[in-house]
Amino acid sequence: MLQNGDPDHIVVEAYPGAVARSLIGKQPYKSDSRKAQTAQRLTNRRELLTKLFEGAAKDRYGFELIASEDLCDDPTGDELDALLAAIQAAWAWRNKAKNFGFPTDVDPLEGWIADPLSR
Repeated sequence: MLQNGDPDHIVVEAYPGAVARSLIGKQPYKSDSRKAQTAQRLTNRRELLTKLFEGAAKDRYGFELIASEDLCDDPTGDELDALLAAIQAAWAWRNKAKNFGFPTDVDPLEGWIADPLSR
């Protein structure tokens, strides 16, 4: 929920799954269950990061990405999700002069995911 408050503090809602789905579709890339931590999910994590390195970050968010490929080694996807959330937060910050990228008609009771595809 969006509320008026201290203007020096900004909260941005990120949803890493939205970034992942836009790049690799509904392919699973992580799991907390050891049984589901498969080689295919590792391949999907690598594909996701490769697409970000090869231009998806620049095309979608307006900046190039520098990150360690070791992020893909975490089968839970927590490290990769942190990067995806940071990308969304950085995009929002770059758009701070434009209401952090929020659409003008955003419902203050619902909020909004900080991502250009959420428009």
